Amino acid sequence: MQNNTTKKVLIMRLGAIGDVVHSTIIAQAIKTTYPQHVIHFITAENICPLLENNEYLDKIIPVDMNQKDNIFYLIKKGLELRKEKYDYIINLTNSIRNMILIKTAAPKQLIKRNAQRVHAADAFYNTACDAFGELKKPEFINLGVDRDIQNRFQKELSDMKHPVIIFSPGGDNDLQRQGRIWVDDYWTQLGNELVKKYNATILVIGSPTEAQNHSQYGQIKNSHIYSGKLTLKETAALISLCDLFISGDSGPLHLADAVGAKTIALMGSTHPRSSSAYSKNGFFIEPEISCRFCGKRKCKLLADGEKFTPCMSSIKPQKVMEIIEREHLI
Repeated sequence: MQNNTTKKVLIMRLGAIGDVVHSTIIAQAIKTTYPQHVIHFITAENICPLLENNEYLDKIIPVDMNQKDNIFYLIKKGLELRKEKYDYIINLTNSIRNMILIKTAAPKQLIKRNAQRVHAADAFYNTACDAFGELKKPEFINLGVDRDIQNRFQKELSDMKHPVIIFSPGGDNDLQRQGRIWVDDYWTQLGNELVKKYNATILVIGSPTEAQNHSQYGQIKNSHIYSGKLTLKETAALISLCDLFISGDSGPLHLADAVGAKTIALMGSTHPRSSSAYSKNGFFIEPEISCRFCGKRKCKLLADGEKFTPCMSSIKPQKVMEIIEREHLI
């Protein structure tokens, strides 16, 4: 395919955070190889701020997800897209709403997500190659952060003991995606062990709906609870300054990886081949249980009301300490 002339491309991924972060590799790969191309990205309005400092995107287009099932809203949005006269729309989700947007936008060519069973970021990179031929493959995803916010947090962290380690316990999607969250008590045990051994400061992050549950981590000596207090842009900037980030398979894990943090992923129901951190700074711990990586949203071994799956419960805090020491992560 000839790419000498300027092409206009729209990447379409409305959510979730981890998938949006991974899909920015498409813009990164295209722009690195063909800097003259114009790249737009359309996603959920609440996620848009994460992309505002991405040097590979020329325009970010928000979608009001409260209107996601309103056909009149989707057609109106699609007509706005049509005015851009896209050469390509790269659609990364098979959904009716996306197809309405695409049909109305009328691009010259539609590119669908590459279906290879590889890491999500590699699948998105391969999708870009499907459209543009061989592209220079990024070694890591470079999301970008707000420097002003980063500088503000740098001053805040300068008064804290280092290393600064961020925990992202999650919990908001427990009922939808079991097998991704770690035992509450394990976080507390790990935090206190890190403070004892390394004189660390522990920061806990999470969404507003997770804030009440995360308040229990105030039991960790030398801890600060940021859950519910940060915007997405602030979260990205804060994570970019930490010495280590620990999480289950989650949006914040992939965000941390894309802003350059060293990460440890606690993997239960999802396979690290497709869902662990993408960069060389990413490490993971898998459970020693035969049914790990089942990929199921619901754990067949959990009774009603139970929260922590056997796969995640089998990863003990000592395992995390061992990988930190073995890989010299602190």
